[in-house]
Amino acid sequence: MNYRFDGRLCGYLCDDCSEPLANVTVRLYRTRREQNVTALAVASTKDTFALLTDDQVQAKQGALLGEFPTDADGGFTALLGDKQKYAGEAFEIDVYCGTVPHRKPTPTPPQPLQFSVTVVQPQWRRSEQGMQAAWSECLSARYWCLVRSRFDAWVICGRVTVCDGGAPVAGVKVSAFDRDWLQDDPLGTGFTDGSGKFRIDYAGADFRKDILGLNIELYGGPDLYFKVETPSGTVLLAEPPSRGRDPGRENVGNCFCVDLCVQQAPVVTHAWFTRVGDFGIYSDINHLTDGLSTHAVPFGFPGAHGGPGYGFYGGLKLVGDCPALYPTGGPALRYRFLVEVLGGGGGLQPVTAAQIIAVKVGTRPIVWNVSGTPAPVVTAQDIYVAPFGAPPGTVAPPTPAPALPPNVPWGPIPPAIMVPDAQGWVPVDPSATNGGFSGPLLRLDSNTVVPGGAAPGSGAGNAVASPQSGKLVRIVFEAEPLTGATGATPTLTNELERLLVNNWSDVNLLGLLQFSGPGSTACSGLSNALDIQYTTDHELLAAWTMGISTAASIPGGVPALPSGTTPRGAAGTKHLDISTWPACSYLVSLTTRRMLTDGETDDSGHTNYVTFCKD
Repeated sequence: MNYRFDGRLCGYLCDDCSEPLANVTVRLYRTRREQNVTALAVASTKDTFALLTDDQVQAKQGALLGEFPTDADGGFTALLGDKQKYAGEAFEIDVYCGTVPHRKPTPTPPQPLQFSVTVVQPQWRRSEQGMQAAWSECLSARYWCLVRSRFDAWVICGRVTVCDGGAPVAGVKVSAFDRDWLQDDPLGTGFTDGSGKFRIDYAGADFRKDILGLNIELYGGPDLYFKVETPSGTVLLAEPPSRGRDPGRENVGNCFCVDLCVQQAPVVTHAWFTRVGDFGIYSDINHLTDGLSTHAVPFGFPGAHGGPGYGFYGGLKLVGDCPALYPTGGPALRYRFLVEVLGGGGGLQPVTAAQIIAVKVGTRPIVWNVSGTPAPVVTAQDIYVAPFGAPPGTVAPPTPAPALPPNVPWGPIPPAIMVPDAQGWVPVDPSATNGGFSGPLLRLDSNTVVPGGAAPGSGAGNAVASPQSGKLVRIVFEAEPLTGATGATPTLTNELERLLVNNWSDVNLLGLLQFSGPGSTACSGLSNALDIQYTTDHELLAAWTMGISTAASIPGGVPALPSGTTPRGAAGTKHLDISTWPACSYLVSLTTRRMLTDGETDDSGHTNYVTFCKD
């Protein structure tokens, strides 16, 4: 008999904030003789939850039915049956975490953790494919935040509203700070969604600062205060640092939720292009010279990304503001971006639908029955600019109400989608929240402007014969009345004069000379010599390193290996005498990383491996 068990796991961060247990491993175990299965199957999770030691995990390894990964929504499917000698009985559900969702990366990887959730007796139902059952569990904040604390994962969940009336404030940036005796620590930033909610993830190292060798946060958590501002930098709320010493804000735990309010919702009044991702086009980029970033952003923040000297690649969020109506009053507005490859001879060309990636540009209020109330309510609908959807160059039509009986929820709100027309124009929805769009206005696929791909090499150990480079790009923003008429109402425009775009991969070639001769294979054992052939190259190569790992103990340790931190890398052969190395298997690695960012996420690098055996 086949059994299909569909499950879903989530965890609360506080009463009104939860997250799916994404990309963890669910382990199902047979119940053991010493367990009171009936009592455990009806018990609350608070009575069955337990963090496990390595010895406890090992002790029940023989009872393992199977391991099943969760998806991005915390869902998993366990297929059981004759192969597992399973016949529908109760089983125990554990979760194995290599990390936790949204954990901020740290130099030292976390130690994995396993915990027991509960014992389940599935309520099986017969189907054409066999027996089926479903189950879901959302761990309380008490337990899920305990798990997150073991990974030193800290999170702030919050909501921003207008103080008078409580209307949600969408699309604003919230920055969190820790009040310290000697210096205040910026912890991170987040942007509010259509319901005013935001999230900021940070690590313990972000507020535990060593000064003169002393850790000034010996105990407890951070003392929090906040700043709220528009994407263009207008400050809406600036709490004093002393707020971090108030009750409820001092020494907060690793999961913290907060409600913030501003005196009035921001109103979009200007039309301008301000940033590429997180990088200000005039403050963070050498816009008059080499088009590279000038420093990391957010400037001065722990864990900031990019610069100095970073180029750009991939999907670029072009960020700015565009009001629904001309700033001095009058006609509705539309906007577009134009790009030019400097020295390419093609001149300025509008960014059309075929060159963009879908991006959320704002919200608008619509009437929708979210929860099955007797009457629908005003709800925020997301607005996207995408390559396909509504007729190009038109304002997306209102979303029709589903034909459902009263008190029945209408389901998720579909987004309003607008598509640039043939000349790249996007109309601003006149009902957009805050009077226009503020934030990402378009997401440009930079590969359509400066193509890249796999950079050609010339074989491991050889210099690259045809090294590839990026190109300087000019980006111009325009906004004008929807009718296209100018006259007394001129086109509003500004531009980023230079941005270095490079979509070429780095050259990362690795080989062993001993495996390249006639009759040699990767299965041939080595005795005395090891010659590692390597080639690295990229216009903006940040660093390259070589390593050797093995279970054996190498006399004198792993020898010094080539590495570098200069652009264009290097090529050569490293000879090693391995005559005294123990007989074992060995792994040679070559890691490269480029100084490239899409404005939000930097290139994380990649690694090539070659294995060999020592006789």
